[in-house]
Amino acid sequence: MVNDAGKLAALERIARLKAERELRKFAAFNQHMTAARQRVEQLRNTLEQSYRSDSPLSLPEARVANAQAGRAARELRMADLELARMTPGFEQARRVAAREFGRAEALRELAQAKRRGRQD
Repeated sequence: MVNDAGKLAALERIARLKAERELRKFAAFNQHMTAARQRVEQLRNTLEQSYRSDSPLSLPEARVANAQAGRAARELRMADLELARMTPGFEQARRVAAREFGRAEALRELAQAKRRGRQD
């Protein structure tokens, strides 16, 4: 009985270390995703502002505004593609971190149940 509880405790420590490593990886990935989402939102706002302008423009001003809107649209497209490219990896990292955390918690619960069963 004691040996089983000790083994479970050792497995829990290992699982906890793996879970912490995966959670750190996920946290770093989450920061990148948050930055990418903010960039997309910022570019959308910039593009929307360029189309919302109601002031009359001279021909040179219209050309400049059109060029700026085109550049913003291209940047937005690239940022959207980058976000779409990152999303599957982000979801995979989230699943792995959740699984490792769940495994560590399950082993902790088992070890506690073993200890409670031994004490009773």
